[in-house]
Order: sequence, then structure tokens, then C-alpha cells
Amino acid sequence: MNASLKVGLFVRILFALAVLAAVSALLINATSDPATAQSPEKTSQSPNFRLLENRISEQVPIKVRIRREKEKGFRDLENENWARDLEIEVKNTGDKPIYALYFHLLVPEAKIQTDYQSFGIVFGRVGLSKWEERPTPEDVPIKPGETIILKIEETQLRGWDQARGLGLVPKKIYGVRLVLQDLSFGDGTGFDGGAPWPRPGSKKGSASVPKKEIAS
Repeated sequence: MNASLKVGLFVRILFALAVLAAVSALLINATSDPATAQSPEKTSQSPNFRLLENRISEQVPIKVRIRREKEKGFRDLENENWARDLEIEVKNTGDKPIYALYFHLLVPEAKIQTDYQSFGIVFGRVGLSKWEERPTPEDVPIKPGETIILKIEETQLRGWDQARGLGLVPKKIYGVRLVLQDLSFGDGTGFDGGAPWPRPGSKKGSASVPKKEIAS
């Protein structure tokens, strides 16, 4: 190969390397720069309906789903009142009555100040989340095989509506996450999160009453 051909080949190789470097730089910027990266809700793989992510452990003796009559309204991404429309069916699939339940409904896309929005969904007297507390005749449990309907309390919904009106949260919410905090059978046993209570080595009465997180 003569000198001129060698020079031409060398120039073409340098040009190809320069093009590859430029493309790599653009790809890196597109994935790392918050100003140019696509947000999850804008990707082509995003669902066209709102999701309810069930994070409740399978060992907890309840079955949870959206009430069928309310599912369409909850799923509709254009429905800004989805939180008000949401109704949760909770079925006791165990063999013991359930006297108290406390769920967190997390909204990861909605950040107000330093915290992400979280609704509390409650069944039963809050005091029964203390393991030493016992039911009274006025405390009506969810019997084995029975199903109840739970909703977000109106006081929390008013705070959420206020936050939406002030533009503090996105208009479209693509998904929420349901987490169990407490379940009490009223006899000193239950579930603390997804784990049975009492745990080995734990002391009765050491669990505290859960606090509701309400939108400000």
C-alpha cells in the first residue's frame, strides 16, 4: 500500500471514531441530564390507565382489590377525582376475626415539600393497633370470609384537593401503592407490616399507635 492510500485510510478511521464519540456523548446526555431525559409517565411503555400496586404480603390473611363499580373511575387518567372515587374491597381470608386495619396509600409521583403524599385508610378503632388493647362489645370485626369496603377519609381528601388546586401535585397520577402497616386480631396477635406479630423476642405492647399521614 502506497503512502497516499495509507493517509486516506487513517483519515477515514479518525472520522469514524469522531462520529462514534459524538453519538455516545448524545446518548449519555439523554439518559443522565434531567432536562432532556424522559420522565416515566411520558415513555411509550407507560400504561394508558392508572395502576394500583398491591404491596401486601401474601402471608397476610386478607384479599384486597378495587371495588368493581369504582374501578373504571379510578383507572381513568383524566379523572382528577380518582382519590375520592377509590373504594377498596377487603376480604378476611383467615380463620380469625380482624378488629383493626391500617393501610398506607402512597402516591410516589406527588411530592409536597419534602415528603411524598400518603393517605391513611383505616378500619376499626385506632387504639386496637396497640397489641395490649382488647376489643369492647362496640368493636365490630371483619369476620372470616366477610368483605368490607374502605375509602379515604374526607378530611384527607380535602387536603389533597387543596394541594391540587394550588398546583403542588401533578394533574395526572399514573400509579399508587397500597402498603399494610398494621392488622390486629384483637387478642394480642396480628401483623406488623407484612410480618406476623408478636415476633420472636418481642414484648407485648411495644408497638405504638400508627399515625395517619394527611395532605396539608
